[in-house]
Amino acid sequence: MKLKALELKNFRVYKHLEYSCHPRLNIILGDNAQGKTSILESIHMLGITKSHKTLRDVEVIQSECEHAKIRGSLLLEDTPLELDVVISKNGKKAKYNRIEIKKLSEYVGYLNVVMFAPEDLDLIKGSPSERRRFMDLEIGKLKKSYITYLIQYRRILKERNEVLKGIQQKKKYNHTILEILTEQLIHYGEKIIQARIEFIEMLNDIVQEKYLNISGESITVNLTYTPSIKDNLKEAYAKRQRQDILFGNTQNGPHRDDFEITFEGIPIKTYASQGQIRSMVLAIKLAIVEMIYKEKAQYPIVLLDDVFSELDSSRQINLLDHLNPETQLFITTTDLNSIPMDKLSSYQITTISQGQIKGVIHDAKPKL
Repeated sequence: MKLKALELKNFRVYKHLEYSCHPRLNIILGDNAQGKTSILESIHMLGITKSHKTLRDVEVIQSECEHAKIRGSLLLEDTPLELDVVISKNGKKAKYNRIEIKKLSEYVGYLNVVMFAPEDLDLIKGSPSERRRFMDLEIGKLKKSYITYLIQYRRILKERNEVLKGIQQKKKYNHTILEILTEQLIHYGEKIIQARIEFIEMLNDIVQEKYLNISGESITVNLTYTPSIKDNLKEAYAKRQRQDILFGNTQNGPHRDDFEITFEGIPIKTYASQGQIRSMVLAIKLAIVEMIYKEKAQYPIVLLDDVFSELDSSRQINLLDHLNPETQLFITTTDLNSIPMDKLSSYQITTISQGQIKGVIHDAKPKL
């Protein structure tokens, strides 16, 4: 699948933008705070209806506007199609060929995207919630049923926590309701845990090779899922019920799980340099690209936000060399000197300034 054109209305700095895309490599050039990242953010939202920068969707809407709109014209093999995502203060709507999709969970997967941004270093440096968000996002791209499990689990978890707090405060709730909600929570929790285990195992099988490809370092890399409940969920919730009532919420379960990354058996946080951490996150992203291809038989669009300025020349070349030629790639940069232009054959350079396209170069070697 290729993105042919992108149209934005009232999105971040863009009142109206029409952007034509190169089928292989798109370089978006400009100074900081000019709107480069917003183009990548909009493609990311077109794919999964979520921003990589904020949990509050309304932040992408221009001030004093009621909504923001993203439209993508795509080619699926030789078949044209159109995707729309509209973000308003009342929620989001998505359309496939101008037909509204009733549930956003059914829309995810029409356009697959994989993004690397500076914020992704939190995958290693950040809290377990960052890694859970990563798992949920990427598994959801591979399995639509997982999104349903997650929605149901979160709904039931909220209800269970309300009951626990009610029992704690001696309100109207009783233990029968708690037992029913616990059974439902276990049902979806087991499905989520199993999907995460399979995902991390699959990721682990690929990421070692990807890390070597990017860094050139023969370091043993390992990813391990670390659930907060290692026992049978039913037995664990029964044992911890009194503790949950005491705290007024569900202390453990998939909403508290994590995964660990080790180098040579040592947690990466305590072992790796900044360059190794960056290479590891890129390796994970490239592994995701391969996993999506194996599942969907199509390479996802890859979005790289200000990546090359932080990589040495060998890692830059390795990254480009190990992306399949069929992959459509979008790169942002403030300086073409940070990209190995002499290694590129076919590309488009689009210069952005103050939310407007100021120039486009096609397949010509620019003066650096």
